[in-house]
Amino acid sequence: MSFAVVDIVTGSTQGIGKAIAESIAHHRKNSTTNSFSSYRLVLVGRNEERGNQVAAAIREETNIDVIYETCDLSEYRSVLTMKRKILQDDNNNNNNNNVKVGILVNNAAECPQQQQFVQRPRKMSDGTVVLQLLDKQFASNVLGYHFMLRAFSTAFTTSTRVVNVASNWAGDMDLNDLQFERRRYDNDSAYRQSKQCDRMLSIAWAKKLRHCRVNACHPGDPCTVLSRALGYNLYASAPTRQLIDRSGVIPFLCGLDPSGDVESTGSWYDGSEEPKKDRFASSLQTVEALFDECESYCVEK
Repeated sequence: MSFAVVDIVTGSTQGIGKAIAESIAHHRKNSTTNSFSSYRLVLVGRNEERGNQVAAAIREETNIDVIYETCDLSEYRSVLTMKRKILQDDNNNNNNNNVKVGILVNNAAECPQQQQFVQRPRKMSDGTVVLQLLDKQFASNVLGYHFMLRAFSTAFTTSTRVVNVASNWAGDMDLNDLQFERRRYDNDSAYRQSKQCDRMLSIAWAKKLRHCRVNACHPGDPCTVLSRALGYNLYASAPTRQLIDRSGVIPFLCGLDPSGDVESTGSWYDGSEEPKKDRFASSLQTVEALFDECESYCVEK
């Protein structure tokens, strides 16, 4: 059976991602799902037991179709496998089953205290493919966003809304040392770099996907597993659906605000519904260079 519209939230088994998924489900249950021939909410994470529990709880509370998918978003081939399953697409490049993405929220992130590495295939300028050693936080937090956009863009329409959850705690990016080979690694600097990259990728993708809306936002300052790893928001409340709904910015960017749809793309939202030009957009050459860097890891085989 084909599902005409799917919404996808990554990193949605706990914390902010779970709260966003719950918010989307509650907005969808009494509104636009009625105008779809069929609808499904897809939660993406790495903990299958927790993911299935969250999906079941949302399904029971809202009575909408919710499923969970396990995926290592830092591996492009894993993302493509998940894409074909979600879109029910047997073709590697085209979605022929009329399953479209309504909302994509890129939220999955990690912040290891000690630097960890993963090996990923990379296509070099001469066409050869080599195995590259990558900082795990970069692979997950940055390439994971890029891979989701690259893979699922074949199912985007003019109604698609992409939200890249970033942070106002962003900076420290060194395009010549993204893997902290020359700099001293600390998880705070690596996290700040990854969030700057996510904001810059939003700018790049918005220019390339002019038919839909791609924006980045700061989701608020709740206490999460990741914030505790960085040592901040220790005394804040845990994220909830009510927090996400109350802030308004994420439902607004998802196109779920009854007062009106988001019109901007490639913009930065720091907690309000007023878009701002991202300060990291000042050098479009650097934005494009980062995009090309991420593209080199989109190796299918």
